[in-house]
Amino acid sequence: MIGPHERKELDLMLAGEKSLAVFHDLLVEGAEISEEIIPERRFAPYVAKNQIKRFEKIITNKRNGDKIKFVSFTLPGEEWRAHFYLWIEEGIFSKELQYNPAHDELIGKLLGYSDADIKDFLDRKN
Repeated sequence: MIGPHERKELDLMLAGEKSLAVFHDLLVEGAEISEEIIPERRFAPYVAKNQIKRFEKIITNKRNGDKIKFVSFTLPGEEWRAHFYLWIEEGIFSKELQYNPAHDELIGKLLGYSDADIKDFLDRKN
């Protein structure tokens, strides 16, 4: 499991307990991304009602040319979180930003994780 919100994002957002959820996968020509990876259909009714905002960005990894599809969902009024998150990811993948471990902490905060959850993630990563 990646984090304590995994597979609970929509429920947490509808309860007002999470402001940003992000999903991503490698784009492969001719292949569809599974609902298990990017849950578009699950979020769609709430996006249609404007209860949740949807953002999409395709980012090219400058190291290997891979294209990665990012889909972000926010609560209304929290759109800045998706824009900031995607700016960080695009900067890292395009090599305009040099990766720094502080990015992981910042992203954890954007996603609504507690300081303890972020510390646990960083400890396991290092």
